[in-house]
Amino acid sequence: MGGDDEGIRSVVAPPLEGMNGARLGYSQVLFAPEEHIASGDDRREVIQTFLDVTFQGWDMAIRDNEAAASSVEECMAQLGLDDEKNDHWDKSFSYTIQNVGLCCDAVKETFQGDKLGVLNAARWNEATDWLLDTNTPPSADFGLDPTVWEPSPQLISGNEIARTTLEEAKKSAAQFLSKHGRKPSLAVVTIGELPRYLDGARRLQIYSNSGNSWFSKEVAGDANGFVVKEINLSQSTTTDELLSQLYALRDVDGIQLMWPLPSHIDAVKCYNAIGTSQDVDGAHFIGQSELDPTKASPLPPVTPAAVMALVEEYGINLKNSSVLVVGRSRIVGAPLAYMVNRAGGVVTVAHSETSPEKLKELVGSADVILACAGSPGLLTADWVKTGANIINVGTTFVKEKDALCSDFEGDLSSVASMYSPTPGGVGPLSNAHLFKNVAQAAWDNVESTGDVNKTWSKKSEALERTIHFASYDDALDFAQKVNKMSREMDHHANMSFKHHCVDGVDVTLELFTFEANEVTEKDYEAAKRINGIASELN
Repeated sequence: MGGDDEGIRSVVAPPLEGMNGARLGYSQVLFAPEEHIASGDDRREVIQTFLDVTFQGWDMAIRDNEAAASSVEECMAQLGLDDEKNDHWDKSFSYTIQNVGLCCDAVKETFQGDKLGVLNAARWNEATDWLLDTNTPPSADFGLDPTVWEPSPQLISGNEIARTTLEEAKKSAAQFLSKHGRKPSLAVVTIGELPRYLDGARRLQIYSNSGNSWFSKEVAGDANGFVVKEINLSQSTTTDELLSQLYALRDVDGIQLMWPLPSHIDAVKCYNAIGTSQDVDGAHFIGQSELDPTKASPLPPVTPAAVMALVEEYGINLKNSSVLVVGRSRIVGAPLAYMVNRAGGVVTVAHSETSPEKLKELVGSADVILACAGSPGLLTADWVKTGANIINVGTTFVKEKDALCSDFEGDLSSVASMYSPTPGGVGPLSNAHLFKNVAQAAWDNVESTGDVNKTWSKKSEALERTIHFASYDDALDFAQKVNKMSREMDHHANMSFKHHCVDGVDVTLELFTFEANEVTEKDYEAAKRINGIASELN
């Protein structure tokens, strides 16, 4: 419990997970005799009913912290608890609301599939091993029967995978800080007010916590060892103003330029202004993958990467399967179709120009459906062929229902082999994959920038390097490859030649960004690529 100079108290909940190596399980667990939870025992059903009612109550509390706090105070009065002189409890109603909110945050962390309160066996076992700290580890699921309260095996659940992915990103960020003395950094640039963010506060309250939510990236970054700067520009921002802002972000590891951009902005020019080394949202993923398929893949778009993580985790076979991607947006549908194609799927993309009749036909013939439209009710469950696998990617918050809705209407459990729930499917993974990309970009940028700094000099706000070649033909071959690379990047180097007769040729290159009037990340990216070309020829 903390307070300010005016004596107003607030609840402080220090994070304990990971502190001194702690692996925590769950703060409250329902204990029952083993014989009471045996399969076929009537008391097992009683326990399940109790859990169902309990977490219905928690769902109500999550949706309305204030009403729940009123109920808490009413119970305290009935039990005489408010008469106790507790030095750890402030009697103000605002303090009770804060306490209820923090409890709700803890409960939301147990959501898996379609249920609150699920005890993940892997997490339980980690906590048990840490707690007992013995040379002989206990048996798997020691003291736990995860089958008493678990989501349907049909559900493709993302919450636990998101938690472990974010933990890995946090660990990578901590290692980076230890080695380089700074945290990985991200700049999120938004133009105007994005429609899906209008309900962001409500979605954060109901479905996630500030330490891991897409709608609280600064807080989530700080909680996981990243520096996040959110830059919100007005709807009237021009292309040149946006370019200036992007070029000024030289010192961050990653840039996420939020889509969509206003129609008056040159989107291609602005996304091209983000160097591939800073492209943590995968805007250049398809282009870079196609330019050189032999190289390691560039950082992927985060939501398609989340979908592919679920595909891998749940063993969904894409190879030679008929896969329907509904939606072709540049940040989800298009790159997802590309990824599925690379994984061996036979891909069909439906879009806004696909007729309802054709869409129904495509849904009915698909083995795997990846619904990315973000249009509730666009698809219906009775179109789906029996045994298909479905991942709901596009989701929309419907105020009238106070709920997140998928593109599908109807009962998917009656037809699908497996399907992702809404919420609890892809959504939790997107932010985790964003920070995973930022951590990777930080490591990559240190490595590549170090190489550039060793081989290039910075003069008059430009990067400069002179490379020697044994012959004029070798120099021309190099220049042609640099010119090809420059066209692909839409960023050209100034080149000059100095011939030394039998002693060969010196090629001097200069890189700078005219619009920014300084060296930008794009110059460093070009210098890195030029170094690669030079090393191949020499």
